[in-house]
Amino acid sequence: MLRSAPASSLARPTPRRVSPARAPRARSNVRAPTRASAAASTAAMTTTTRTIWRVNKTGALSGLERVDGDELAPPGPGEIRVKVKAIGLNFADVFSVLGLYGATPDCPFVPGLECCGVVEAIGESDPDLPEGTVVPTVAVGDSVMVVTRFGAYASAVNAPLHQCRPLPSGWTHEQGAAFLVQGLTAFYALRALGDVKKGQTVLVHSAAGGCGLFGLGICRAVGATPVATVGSQTKVSAVLERFPDMDPDTVIVRDGKRFREQVAAAASAAGSADGTCDVVMDAVMGDFFEGGWANLARGGRYVVYGAADLTPAGDLAWFNVLGWVKLGWKYLWRPRVDPTNLPGENKSVMGFNLIWMFDKIVELGRLLTDLDALRLPAPKVGESFAFDRLPDAIRTFQSGGTSGKVVVTLPED
Repeated sequence: MLRSAPASSLARPTPRRVSPARAPRARSNVRAPTRASAAASTAAMTTTTRTIWRVNKTGALSGLERVDGDELAPPGPGEIRVKVKAIGLNFADVFSVLGLYGATPDCPFVPGLECCGVVEAIGESDPDLPEGTVVPTVAVGDSVMVVTRFGAYASAVNAPLHQCRPLPSGWTHEQGAAFLVQGLTAFYALRALGDVKKGQTVLVHSAAGGCGLFGLGICRAVGATPVATVGSQTKVSAVLERFPDMDPDTVIVRDGKRFREQVAAAASAAGSADGTCDVVMDAVMGDFFEGGWANLARGGRYVVYGAADLTPAGDLAWFNVLGWVKLGWKYLWRPRVDPTNLPGENKSVMGFNLIWMFDKIVELGRLLTDLDALRLPAPKVGESFAFDRLPDAIRTFQSGGTSGKVVVTLPED
């Protein structure tokens, strides 16, 4: 298991904006452009071959196929080519492979939303980016973190430069592959939608996972007090190891039969006068929605960004009748909120999917800048798999038994 670098040790570069331009600060993990790097960039501006994991048919992991010799065109305007060193897994990957993710491209497609690696080539600047787009300054040989709208399950990717950020000094490539998607997800849930403030109490579901650990960190960074929920006793230690000064009475091992009472008790232990929470950050839903909703304060915001309770335990091939029946039953009995009751209760339910933020280039850059400003420590990497074992990594991640981020690493040359 990789240990996080302390926040004080991270030196992060400041990206430039298309308009107005700003001079970047000194960067300890990014090289200044040189004649050699420019020559290397020119030499790499040709079609190359790579290895990918491609989904030919959704529904089962058997539809995921390794393909060697896939051709990758030179980076286009506003793009860079990145030699991938590590890939971060997300629940969207699982849902896209199983055919349950609405934003998934048509088959065949390459899954994956984030990776980290080394810049191999830099395309020409893109003159059509909207004003205010944040574009970092990088050179060939720099290590960068990449968030992309699918395509990260590959040994090399072309990615828009405005969707990349230099790897902070002291971070590994594995940690870099664990930062952007889950960090942005938690930040958007809590700050953009939840509007979390100092002194508030926040219920964070799946707190031992990647998004959950970011959620706890963001709450503490802004002065809010989190209440953490986890699925098993073993995950309590993962939360307290990351945040050793957190009160154990504010960490809940979810029990569907008494979850409502658990939340009220933990919120009180966190300092809530009436045992309620001001914000709920939920990617579980299912049987645990009601307990959080009932304990949401007046004026509170319930932010939903996933439904892990609806995640199938295995494949959803056509012949897996039992799997489809279980999923259908959970769907039919999923929690519901009557919108006509919301004004009287003075509560809000908000939902989002980070994938649609790729259409909002300026706002995405602003979110990345604001997230970086919190100076969060390097993310926790829970498990690491070799690129050849990528399907095994997905299966392990799908089980829900992991803590921290699950990453896939590629071999060194």
